[in-house]
Amino acid sequence: MMDFIQANLGTVIWCVVAALLAVGAFSYRSTLEFWLNHWKYTFPVLGKTARLSRHGIHGQGGWTDSERTLCGDYNKFISYLSKAEFSKRNEYLAKADDSGRSPTPLWLMALLTVLVIAEGLGFSYLLGSWMARDGSANTHTLLMAAIVLVLCVIMVFLTHVAGHQLYRSNLVARCRKQWKQDKTQERFSSRKVKLDEDQSVDDRQPDYTQIVNRVGTSHSYFMVALTVVVILVIAVTSTWMRWSNLNAEQTRETMGVSQVADAGNPFATANAVPAELVASQKAADDRARAEESSSTRSEGAAAFITLAVIFVVTQIVGIFGGFAWGFGGRESRAAWKTTKGFTTFEDYDNYYTPLRAIAQSQLENLQKRMAENADISGKTFTKTFRDYVIEQRTLSDLEPDPVRTRSDTAITEASRNAPVARDAQVLASSDVAPPVTASSSIAKEPTAPIDAIVAEIEATSDVTRKKELIYRIEEPMRTQVINEIKARKERAEQAKNALESQLDDLFKV
Repeated sequence: MMDFIQANLGTVIWCVVAALLAVGAFSYRSTLEFWLNHWKYTFPVLGKTARLSRHGIHGQGGWTDSERTLCGDYNKFISYLSKAEFSKRNEYLAKADDSGRSPTPLWLMALLTVLVIAEGLGFSYLLGSWMARDGSANTHTLLMAAIVLVLCVIMVFLTHVAGHQLYRSNLVARCRKQWKQDKTQERFSSRKVKLDEDQSVDDRQPDYTQIVNRVGTSHSYFMVALTVVVILVIAVTSTWMRWSNLNAEQTRETMGVSQVADAGNPFATANAVPAELVASQKAADDRARAEESSSTRSEGAAAFITLAVIFVVTQIVGIFGGFAWGFGGRESRAAWKTTKGFTTFEDYDNYYTPLRAIAQSQLENLQKRMAENADISGKTFTKTFRDYVIEQRTLSDLEPDPVRTRSDTAITEASRNAPVARDAQVLASSDVAPPVTASSSIAKEPTAPIDAIVAEIEATSDVTRKKELIYRIEEPMRTQVINEIKARKERAEQAKNALESQLDDLFKV
């Protein structure tokens, strides 16, 4: 193995450097992707800004396709949490007992990988030799590399999962112990709290209940026990194989020394030397070889025990990595990711403010170039990056809930198939148009849910048609429908104003 490393030392060094660069690039991939995207736009002549500036035709909403493309490319790397949203995510982390924690750093995983590989090289070489006893040295080296790779993947995975399970299970077990000691709460968990919910829903519950509402109530130590068993089996097996290999080496050395001594002794087959002298010399040689063998075995045992201890400690470090890093809450990782791990909104905002300024600056540069290249004089480009963010957030808020939509559709279909209720006296005395035909769900079923009726009215784009549908609804449902439409408009306006206020804070308007 050492001969292979010495013969390919340059390649080994370049592989190590490449691995370190890959670890660093992956750790800061988000930042690197942002600057790579920015470089694509700012590259002279052939950059994306230069290509997009040739198209300045306004489209829907006063935007050009070029402006939308640029804003969309930069928007992927910028987060927009209001102070309230930021506080809600930090509150989730706090109530899940995950404040101050972070995902397992990549440098730790890389370090554990290197340690496992370094420790497993000798053991893997022995295994490779036994798997192909008649194979060449190259075959043994290839088998050793394969075994090291498998061992590394298995042990890094097992130790990380075991450490995380140990942390989460200890957290749940501690909460359960507090619940049993409390004796005032009937239920261990009051409800399942999600990240997007109001985090104050369980403020009145004890701390342990708030934790399990976000972490869960079940726990297990199966992976911990499995990992401990695997570590002990590998440590004992590798030590036993090394010890057996040492005994075999000593046996071969003893046989070789004896044969060499007999071959080099001219008096070995003669009777020229008295038997007493031969016996005395043989006893002295045996005693020397025995002392040497005993010393070698003692040193080998100490070395093998040390290697086993190093292996076990390495795996303990891996378990500690999974225990000290990572999250217990179901959605704590998502909360940490959206807040970038910042504990204060000011730090979070200071991190993204320069990125927003870069995006706005690049948009202005694009608009300037488009104005210079515009075929029609007087063409202006006034959209800002903030306008794009507002539009995207508004569209996101207006996206229908698929479950609610399916429910409303089912209600409408059910009302369309309901019997038509007719009141001859009301129709005779009414000044408005008679109820619509069987195609209208509103006229067919006066008791249809308000939401279904309002949804049908809002789905109609023609204002005259909207009024006609409302006219044909009988009282008191007509008043309820009108009030619901007003309430929805007020809620939409309040949501828009709240979004404006949030973005004003974000963009320092």
